[in-house]
Amino acid sequence: MQKVLLTLISLLLIIKPILAENQPIDIKRYAQTISDKEILNKVEYISNDLTKGRLTGTFGNMITASYLRHFFTKYGLSKFYSQNYTQSFKVDSTTIGRNIIGVIPSKYYSDEYILISAHYDHLGIIGGSIYNGADDNASGVAAALTMIELFSKMRLEREGPAKNILIALYDAKENSMAGSKYFFDNLPIDPSKIKYSINIDQIGCTFSPPGNNSEYILYLASKNIRYEIRRRIDMLNNFYKINLDIDHSFYDSPAFYELFFRTSDQINSHNAGIPSIMFTSGIHMHTYKPTDRYYFIDSNVLAKRVKLIFMLTDHLSRYYR
Repeated sequence: MQKVLLTLISLLLIIKPILAENQPIDIKRYAQTISDKEILNKVEYISNDLTKGRLTGTFGNMITASYLRHFFTKYGLSKFYSQNYTQSFKVDSTTIGRNIIGVIPSKYYSDEYILISAHYDHLGIIGGSIYNGADDNASGVAAALTMIELFSKMRLEREGPAKNILIALYDAKENSMAGSKYFFDNLPIDPSKIKYSINIDQIGCTFSPPGNNSEYILYLASKNIRYEIRRRIDMLNNFYKINLDIDHSFYDSPAFYELFFRTSDQINSHNAGIPSIMFTSGIHMHTYKPTDRYYFIDSNVLAKRVKLIFMLTDHLSRYYR
């Protein structure tokens, strides 16, 4: 009898973490804490005149990198096989780029990751005008920082995440995507351990809707996961009543879909063999212009987009294929 009891206790110790991990969490409760005002404050800080357009290698870019490292420290992110959060690399013979990398560890041990990325550099000063890059891509960085807050809170409350959340904020996207290329060329883990890569690039404005609804989002994905991701995004959007108009086809243009997929950092994760997704609100009249300022950001719609991406990230971390 004692032997049977000890066997049952041993089984319980093994099964309990598995059962706990698969208990449904109230993901909506976390999503409801997203504040459009706080996201806009992040966009405004990253893209203000002090950072002077965040051109790689400039003082304004380094101010931004320092802000990002401080944010990682504040929320206690783990280092990613490194002594610090900064991954330095040569852009050219005179310019050093700095990726900012950190990890929100999973609730229980896992050697697998979901990657969230965004580039924080922009064009700097051209002809005396500051190219602030509020939408491109302070909006994407603000979205990633908001997800750090959400997943850190989830972990603090022992609700998750189910997989490690790897945060990569790339430098030198505007230099032929040198930052993300360096990151994937020097991965300290096998790429197969990154189950999905979600890149966020320019999601703050509402100037390029695919239809008549200004509350929209566009996404692109690696060919082998397009049907799967479409199904999951539609399910989350409808079930949680986010009610975004979701463009699955990039304005019904297969050729432009394939072309645009290659224009941001997700192409480097895709080339590394990682199933990759990009979220954007599209190119508009302020893209790559000095008029790309924070006051054109639609913070209400941006918050809805962040909610959808957060829910998708959590969903993929629990139910990846």
